[in-house]
This record gives sequence, C-alpha cells and structure tokens, in this order.
Amino acid sequence: MESWLRRINPLSYLSFEEYSASWRFLFSTLLQGFLGRLLAFSFLILSFWFGVRRRNFAVAFSFFILALLFTYGAPLLKMLDLL
Repeated sequence: MESWLRRINPLSYLSFEEYSASWRFLFSTLLQGFLGRLLAFSFLILSFWFGVRRRNFAVAFSFFILALLFTYGAPLLKMLDLL
C-alpha cells in the first residue's frame, strides 16, 4: 500500500517548482475563461444530480469539491502568491 501511495505522489518524481509551475499553467491558461466556467458548471450539475437524484452523496461531494477547485483555484493561488 505504501509503494502505491509513493507512486501516485507527484512530488516523488517532480520537484516542487515543476509541480507548482504545472498548476500555474493550468489555472492561468486552461481553467480561466469559458472552459473553466463550463467545467465548474458541469461539476456543479453533476453534484446536484448524484446528490438528489441518485442519492450517492460521496460522488456528489466529490463533484462539488471539483467545482469549488475550478471556481476558486486561480484566486486561491493568486492569494498565496503562487500564480
């Protein structure tokens, strides 16, 4: 189990600078504007669908967290001076 966790940890094969640069690139180019809003809206709709219609609250919560990430990811990185 521990080797599996080490394998999926991106900081085990990337430096912190490369890892933060990749997130900066994502939030500064792809996740702002129309595409970011579309993804956040889609995740919010999926969260509502799985929570209310399918009664699967774990999946609904996961989609809601993804919607929050797409909505507040770039402002959070700007606030932390990483973007």
